[in-house]
Amino acid sequence: MLERLLAARPPRVRSAGVTALRRAGRHGDAEPFLADRSAVVRACARYVLRQGGVDPLPLYRELCAAPATHPAAAAGLGECGDRATDAGALWALVEHPVPAVRLHAITGLHALDVVVRERLTPLLDDPSPAVVRAATRALLPEAAGIPEHLLRERSAPQRPRAVRVAADRLLRAAGRQRRPEPGYR
Repeated sequence: MLERLLAARPPRVRSAGVTALRRAGRHGDAEPFLADRSAVVRACARYVLRQGGVDPLPLYRELCAAPATHPAAAAGLGECGDRATDAGALWALVEHPVPAVRLHAITGLHALDVVVRERLTPLLDDPSPAVVRAATRALLPEAAGIPEHLLRERSAPQRPRAVRVAADRLLRAAGRQRRPEPGYR
């Protein structure tokens, strides 16, 4: 039954399986789940490993050395890493050619609370809509500091939908635009 839980698609089911590893005395089997795409599964894996006497931070640092193999490890590093030590590694991953790595690096930076508006704003033009959404979420608290003309340019109809939505969302967060009319796309 445990193997079926660990292989399940829904993150809540996988997290229940990872947590059950602790009761089964299989703490080490939680290690592959440190790089799960779901934050709740990663958190459960860290918990199980810590209960087994293993610090997950060095494991995350090792996983981030091969980011294309374990893209979500960057998010995990941000969730339990050190601002001074690990922020540089995450900033380097923001420029990685694999979109999933960029996405999780942004998530990690946001979790560490080391977002630098000027460095993250160019990712609003990323070709991956998921990266654009992650950059937008990370930039929302800093929206008022983004120059309005940059966001207005990205709201133009010829821009990709993800870029337009991100710009409109940031404009609203900065208080520079009213909410869209019902039916707005």
